[in-house]
Amino acid sequence: MDEWLNIVIRQITLYLLPVIISLTLVCLIEKRYAHTTIPHPFFAIAWRGTWWPFLASICFTRGIIFALPNPLKSGLKPAFIRFFAHFILTILGLILYTWSLSHQAPTGLPPLHHWWAKVFMFFNLCMLGIHLLPLPNLLFGEWLITQRHKHHLLHVYAEQLTSQRCLWLVTLLAVSPVIDVMIGTTIIFPVYEQLASIAANF
Repeated sequence: MDEWLNIVIRQITLYLLPVIISLTLVCLIEKRYAHTTIPHPFFAIAWRGTWWPFLASICFTRGIIFALPNPLKSGLKPAFIRFFAHFILTILGLILYTWSLSHQAPTGLPPLHHWWAKVFMFFNLCMLGIHLLPLPNLLFGEWLITQRHKHHLLHVYAEQLTSQRCLWLVTLLAVSPVIDVMIGTTIIFPVYEQLASIAANF
């Protein structure tokens, strides 16, 4: 129990600031390119979709850590903007991580900003992978919703996606090893290894 609690506290310490910064920046980018407004400065993280999957994935020590930004708009275009924003932030995280590796102290553990840069890169990479799930406000899910007029089953599925019950589904996915197996081992972890190798060899 003590070991699990230490892991959870350490994970929350490492992830909390990069997650808040990432989701806030994604919301600002969506505001800029979707031509909308933000109701208040903390809008990006002021909903259950951010904290339920985030805390669930950490408490159950999953490999893929994710938290959904509060969407300003629904639809395929805003979802693509959020996807592209996470891509830009992944590249920014790679640059910060590369910089932190080249400015390490000769002795002792790396400073906290080194781990934050690494987590910033990894979290946004995880969010890119999450956009491949058929869920609302995510790229693939919003694409499915646009196709609902073509297929009756997709129409029924789209109605379920837009309900509040979908947040419970997202949380259950964060708890289960499904995302680790389906997206983590096939996409996110291999890409992360390549990015970490690029940063180390730069």
